[in-house]
Amino acid sequence: MYGGKFAAGCLLAAALGAACSAEVELDSAAGPEPAGSAAGGAPGGGARRGLIPHGLPVLTGGYVMTHEHPTYGMAFGGNYAHAGASGNYQNGIMENGYTASCGGCSALSACNHGEVKGSFTAATGSLGRDMGDHSSYTGPLHDSNSHLRYSSQWIKEAFSPTEVGYQDSRMKVMVAFAVENEAMCEQLYYANHGNGGPGGDGYACSRGDSLASLTRQLDSLKAWAAAHSTWMEIAYSAADVRRIVSANKLAVILGIESDYSFGAEDRTFDPVTRLENYYNQGVRTFYLAHKLNSRLAGADVYYPKTTDAGKAIRATQAMSGCFYYDDHVGTFPLVDGSFNYCDNDSRCGVDSLRGKKVTDACNSKLSEISEFNMADYVLTQGATTFNGFKVYPKPPGFSGSAGTRMEGAIERNNLGLSLDGQRVVRRAMELGMILNLDHVSTRARAEIYAIAVNEQGGYPLNALHNNPNEMLSESPPKGSPAPHEYDFDRVERDYIRTTGGIFGVRLGPIDAKAYNASGVTADCPKTSTESAKVLAYLLDEGLSVGYSLDFATVTEGVHSRTFEGCSLPVTDYISGYGSYVAEGLSHIGMMKKWHKELQTIGLGASYLSKLKNEGAEDFVRMWETSEYLATH
Repeated sequence: MYGGKFAAGCLLAAALGAACSAEVELDSAAGPEPAGSAAGGAPGGGARRGLIPHGLPVLTGGYVMTHEHPTYGMAFGGNYAHAGASGNYQNGIMENGYTASCGGCSALSACNHGEVKGSFTAATGSLGRDMGDHSSYTGPLHDSNSHLRYSSQWIKEAFSPTEVGYQDSRMKVMVAFAVENEAMCEQLYYANHGNGGPGGDGYACSRGDSLASLTRQLDSLKAWAAAHSTWMEIAYSAADVRRIVSANKLAVILGIESDYSFGAEDRTFDPVTRLENYYNQGVRTFYLAHKLNSRLAGADVYYPKTTDAGKAIRATQAMSGCFYYDDHVGTFPLVDGSFNYCDNDSRCGVDSLRGKKVTDACNSKLSEISEFNMADYVLTQGATTFNGFKVYPKPPGFSGSAGTRMEGAIERNNLGLSLDGQRVVRRAMELGMILNLDHVSTRARAEIYAIAVNEQGGYPLNALHNNPNEMLSESPPKGSPAPHEYDFDRVERDYIRTTGGIFGVRLGPIDAKAYNASGVTADCPKTSTESAKVLAYLLDEGLSVGYSLDFATVTEGVHSRTFEGCSLPVTDYISGYGSYVAEGLSHIGMMKKWHKELQTIGLGASYLSKLKNEGAEDFVRMWETSEYLATH
């Protein structure tokens, strides 16, 4: 059994014939400097992870984007997106960014993009300002959804900025995830079918298995990379990353993220065989769960139950329990008094949900649920009766208990890894894949860590699109997260640090606690000042840090200070893109300006240097360690 940085670095280097310089292991009990320490202090923590195998080139400079979705326009039915001018949508990705206005969408006529099932959902704006009825847009803004936020042009600008002032900041590695979510597909596909958008009629929603959608997107990502082979290439190994980046190209790594990557609870095929299928398609990283409990692991309970987002995900888990758990795995107890919403075999048949009213119809999928009932299940009962995580029974193959528990203000899932989940984790480690702890429960993370350390020699573990709970405000403004199970506690970040993993910070609109060591003393919620504090805090913990925008559905990037009305006497670098208003990190092209923004708000120079120059190298060292431990 090996642990800490020596295992992640010197073990690999020594085995491959490289010299091993001295490194000091961090004390896992030590924290970063407390808030209120001297501004602009140098980062604390340990040295960089791992050592370079002899004879392979060091990646000098550059950062890594750890979790992106270039083909998300193909997901969720694939027919809801606006992709600019005619012919601008190729291989599921826009070619150029700002090419044409959408012209807006009116309630009195069908639009060729952005339609949503039910006026309630559209009217609340919960899926984005450009969904349902909306004014004319030329490009994405801070809360866009249907206006795509990845284009080849924007990605190339992040990789190799054309403007001299930004050329010291380059994205050299990008992890591109095919993505799918059945609930979102049910909201969008039928509403946009036949409307003539760039995605055509799209793709019918798959029931309980995301394989078809993920495969389409993986094929498109490969075709996209081939079409732009002069400046990008798919990397299938750590050595590929070094070769591609050394040839002055962007290294793209393939991943998958979906609620049913390994099938819903009613499926019986071998998930290890499915993992090998994905691997053979070029996938090198994946998630054991996504938003919902899976056959493999309990999911993290996303957002507090007092928020609309928290209610929505809990209610989705409840409704999905009727469709896939009930009548197959066991009884799903979605009950209100003597009424069971799932127990409708005599009237509706199996795999159904029905409301309490005599006039309610039988529903066999989410898109069949009436608008009135959906609002009731989500907004009225999402924190109580329809808290699907709280009522979720323990399936066969899981140990311990089911349901949820409260730890302070955070609701946590009691489900950890299933036996099949353990098998998938071990097989992924045998294949040298990039292992993620995101989207699974606290208990599942601990169980994965135990396998990584006790069985696999300290296999690197990663968090690719998260934030540290300790730095999040407990009472944030609306639209910003409070601490919850999805984000990482200190002990979970130690899993990442001590195994030599990467922490990919989700660059979203957060409200952070003060951290004066960062050099940033301004307090502008949802803007760069908050993300800067988090980045410094994580670097001071000794973590290797990357970035994630995670654009899919209405996921928002960091807001600009101009948009938030936070006046500082320095340039706002992320308020616009050329002549276009951006409102923040509204698309991936804005990343070329990110480090200028961090510099101008006062982030310490040593932090900035690490963020600009060490992410790509740290990422490839992590993967090299994973591949080495897979074969030794």
